[in-house]
Amino acid sequence: MRSRTPVTLADVAALAGVSQQTVSRVVNNLPNVSARTRTRVTQAAAQLDYVPNRLATSLARQRTFTVGFVTNDLSLHAPSQLTAGIERAARAAGYSLIVSIVPEDSLAAVTHAVRAQRERQVDGVLINASMTPADAAALRRRLPDLACVFMDVTPDTPVPAALLDQEYGARLAARHLLDLGHTRVAFITPPGQAVVENTREHGWRQVLAAHDLTPVAAVSGDWSPHGGYLAAQTLLAGPPFTALLVANDQMAVGALRALWERGLNVPADVSVIGYDDTPESALLIPPLSTVRQDFPTLGERAFTHLLAQLAGDPPPTPVVTRPELILRSSTAPPQTPDRAAVQDALALLARHLAARG
Repeated sequence: MRSRTPVTLADVAALAGVSQQTVSRVVNNLPNVSARTRTRVTQAAAQLDYVPNRLATSLARQRTFTVGFVTNDLSLHAPSQLTAGIERAARAAGYSLIVSIVPEDSLAAVTHAVRAQRERQVDGVLINASMTPADAAALRRRLPDLACVFMDVTPDTPVPAALLDQEYGARLAARHLLDLGHTRVAFITPPGQAVVENTREHGWRQVLAAHDLTPVAAVSGDWSPHGGYLAAQTLLAGPPFTALLVANDQMAVGALRALWERGLNVPADVSVIGYDDTPESALLIPPLSTVRQDFPTLGERAFTHLLAQLAGDPPPTPVVTRPELILRSSTAPPQTPDRAAVQDALALLARHLAARG
């Protein structure tokens, strides 16, 4: 049985009634083709089951139409959603995506992953690893001829970047708790190595300091529900608090469990607010107030930023997306007297009376 002859650009052009050059522009998603003509060519290609010869196109344009994505644990909400957004945007633009997972957010690990991506001839790479400004700048200097976008650096890092305004989202959460009347607030913070995510803690502290408050206590977690559970247990062994800021929703899941085991009601005894708005957050008991970050949209914007570099016209400033506050049932005004605050007030009154003699 003879194999089927491959469909060519000429075949599609003949059926669509256009030139081969026009078909090429449509297939490669290039501009200067009317919507009507683009539709006619697309329909003709589908009718003939035309498969573009990416190898020939790559040789002609000196591109592989492949981009790399270096990220951490895909079991976490943020990396998985970023991957979905990037893949969707890449597919729409005719690109393939190669994902590399790094075991840790170190310069050495990220550099190794990027080098492996370059060996596969990617046109550019997106990097979702928490890096200090110095480390990110050092990696960028090693990649002078490779288009790249960093997605987990601070806004002042001198590299091409597409970011979420972590500090802004953190301030939204902290202000919400203070607006409800909470004054004794505890933190479950990101891991110590999480450079960018620690801006969440910085945002919390900024808001408290503006109201002459400091956190009752702060304990670091590891992003996981179990890490949040252990951190909350540590906090519960210390001074009392009426509100808890948690650096991500997955740790908040564990914190809710620890509070329940202690016999505390959320939000009557302790208000809890997370970060990220994972799909399960709205299904918890009680549904979790949180800060929503639109990771898929960020992934799409990061890929668009990368394409701009490949076209020789990179945006002059980082692409920054702001989170939004999502209020559910896990936060409320303090419902019971803050005994620690009462004790503080009584101690202050006693000192005042003693000073008066």
